[in-house]
Amino acid sequence: MQTTSVHAERDGTQSLVHQAYVWIKERILNFHFKPGESLTDREIAEELGMSRTPVREALRLLEHEGLLMSSPRRGWQVRPLGLEDIREIFDVKIVLESAMARWAAACPDQEKRRALQECLARMKEATAQKDTQAWVRADIDLHNVIFEMAGNRRAARIIQQLNEQWWRVRIGLVSMEGRMERSLHEHEAIVASILAGDEEAAERQMREHLEGVRQELLDVLTHLVLPFAPRGI
Repeated sequence: MQTTSVHAERDGTQSLVHQAYVWIKERILNFHFKPGESLTDREIAEELGMSRTPVREALRLLEHEGLLMSSPRRGWQVRPLGLEDIREIFDVKIVLESAMARWAAACPDQEKRRALQECLARMKEATAQKDTQAWVRADIDLHNVIFEMAGNRRAARIIQQLNEQWWRVRIGLVSMEGRMERSLHEHEAIVASILAGDEEAAERQMREHLEGVRQELLDVLTHLVLPFAPRGI
């Protein structure tokens, strides 16, 4: 009975950690908590109606994922993004996602191949409608299908964490004039190479696509954003 009680208590604590983790993360990604804003475990615990212990564990998890940073004097803060952060994030994304495109081109699974085509069709429709939110959802789903086709779950988890770190600037980039159309053409080429089983072309096109996204993002931040937010976004 004692062992069961210990397990139940541990499971309950982990459930609270997850609840706090999801709550804080959603508010970071949706700009409810702003870059550089200080967070306290006490205030979050009061908001969620739980003790500070699971909140602190959730904050530590989010720091490990790169969404928060901590210091002895200032406590927890939402990590702002600067130019070097974008460069580092995309250095890793380019290496991993290019490899994933290559591996996906070797996947014979017909159901996944159809899913890839369906995601591309949704992306085309969102582009025609100029629906940024629908475009982003289709883009995420398309890349997730590529990851499933590649069959490397560890790489997919790393990429997901990296994408969450720059999520708050993603919508702004997609909303730029002509960005959806350019990106659609790039995705059409990537999907065509994957479906044709051309591993080399799929890898090259994914790399060129992500290098283009990185450069465009760096240009926007350098000339339009960071002059007004020197500490990052």
